[in-house]
Amino acid sequence: MADYQNPSAELRARVALEKYKFRNTHSLGQNFLLSDQLIGALLDAAELQSGENVLEIGPGAGVMTRLLSERCGRVLAVELDQGLEPVLNDVLEGAPNVSLVFRDIMKADLRSLTGAAFGGEGYRVVANLPYYITADVLLRLTDSQCPPDSICVMVQREAAERIMSAPGSKQWCAMAAQLQYYGRARTLMEVPPEAFDPPPHVVSQFIRIDRYADPPVIPADEALFRRLIHAAFAMRRKTLANNLKASFGMSQEAARAALTAAGLDERVRGEALTLKELARLADVLADAAEG
Repeated sequence: MADYQNPSAELRARVALEKYKFRNTHSLGQNFLLSDQLIGALLDAAELQSGENVLEIGPGAGVMTRLLSERCGRVLAVELDQGLEPVLNDVLEGAPNVSLVFRDIMKADLRSLTGAAFGGEGYRVVANLPYYITADVLLRLTDSQCPPDSICVMVQREAAERIMSAPGSKQWCAMAAQLQYYGRARTLMEVPPEAFDPPPHVVSQFIRIDRYADPPVIPADEALFRRLIHAAFAMRRKTLANNLKASFGMSQEAARAALTAAGLDERVRGEALTLKELARLADVLADAAEG
């Protein structure tokens, strides 16, 4: 029986969505999670601790935001769609530890946003991400000057498989390499389409990526290493020597010499390399740049 004196987050959201006649925008990837029970299970799997700071990207109707506020210390919810403001204001009424910001997360200053919300303390990311920005958001978070301690996000099953792929496989890509440099990824829960409103046409997985205290490789020049990761996968099925020529302006001879110095076959393709091999090549390139 519903408690109308203390309505659940799900009830608050459903009432607010109807009250303000909100209609999901397909182009913004708005597939909301509204079930208290399901979201509670997701947050249980995320193993959130009281007092932790959480950044939520794309709060949607605010059910997860409300439940996060009851479990965590401070919650920063960043939403792109200003049309959700009245819905979120109703759902989050009486949740003083939530900061709601309407901003494009891909254009926002992460250090400034999280610094203002969390006072420079560490934070975790928990989100039901719009799928069309999954890769961009994950790369931005892990490449920022203030990366989160962990990331728990809903992604398409195919995206989860890419993130956890192995070097040399068809799914091994720049995103996988960068995320595996950042932390250890694992699937927490699989979520069917019917759990969303409206249902997407894909099966989803809620994954967690824990930031390494000590990264698996330590390149001499991290910025160059990240640049190399993207260069290695820039043109699949081309040799890495050709990608080095295009991305670093190297001659064919110099590119082959760098590969040889790193102990690699000069005909190797970028998608065949492990993180250790990429780091070794990055160090060779860094030494050449200094020389």
